Amino acid sequence: MGSEHAPRCACLLLFLAIPLLTAGCGPEGPYPAREIRLVVHASPGGISDAVSRHVSRGLQERLGVPVVAENRVGAAGSLALSFVARSQADGYTIGYAPVDMTIIPHLGYSRVSLGDFEYLTLHTRAPAALAVPASTGWTSVDDFIAAGRERQINMGTSGSGSIWHLAGLALSRAIDVPLTYVPFSGSGQAVTALLGGHVHAVVAAPFEVDAHVRAGVLRVLAVMADERSPLLPDVPTFSSLGYPDLTIDAWGGFLAPRGLAPDRRERLLQALTDVLASDEFARFARERGLEVEVRKGEAFEQFVQQESERFGHLVAQAGLGLAGAR
Repeated sequence: MGSEHAPRCACLLLFLAIPLLTAGCGPEGPYPAREIRLVVHASPGGISDAVSRHVSRGLQERLGVPVVAENRVGAAGSLALSFVARSQADGYTIGYAPVDMTIIPHLGYSRVSLGDFEYLTLHTRAPAALAVPASTGWTSVDDFIAAGRERQINMGTSGSGSIWHLAGLALSRAIDVPLTYVPFSGSGQAVTALLGGHVHAVVAAPFEVDAHVRAGVLRVLAVMADERSPLLPDVPTFSSLGYPDLTIDAWGGFLAPRGLAPDRRERLLQALTDVLASDEFARFARERGLEVEVRKGEAFEQFVQQESERFGHLVAQAGLGLAGAR
């Protein structure tokens, strides 16, 4: 090739190389370059929504782009999870990971698989609490058991197959007392029914009954945790009362569609870790009786699998779900 062609060839090679040199950043530049959507399975006003919005603000500060919590309510949480699983794995759609995701597949309500996601981090846990009206005179779990062996006890829960419904089933088995379950669309409605005398007890999170306990209207007999709730420091745990296996809590975390690029995953995970380790989040959690527990990546995924196995046994024992559900 003659020397007169060298400049032309060099320009051609440079032109061809430009797309390869810029492919890592993409047309938008370094990640993140635009708004990130955080999809939440729960209605506005609940604890999952409150955590999501609090964390969204923290992520926005650390990532430098808007992070918007978007509620997609329905089908026991599977609507939001399905949306996240089907979204492009580009880091611009992430989701709230509720404990319900380990229950839904066993009920047969959704085809979403636990393998459809990249697990980012667990953030908090809240134990189940057994609450009754103070007017009943029941001051201990033994009183509750004695009453249940003499009469029918109607137990309010936040819906058939919910985490609190399963906690109630586990309670019934542990204390060997049959309970009649009355499902409601949420814990708020179940607590309202308890206050109105329409049910005899509820299983709910401590923060969902705390205000009524402080007002002297409700009493919590015990919590399903290894340690006492900071909101209810005078209330014993079921473990301390001789029921070591009765530890059930609602937990939450964050996830993304499977296939997220490692560099984007790490960018999100670092920002989430910084938010969850902040004094501001610790104060937010403490005020709501939530226990901050961070499990990242593979540790979070293993935890989810273990919870799925545990709740799968409870669902099968209770005969819940649709025919053919795993």
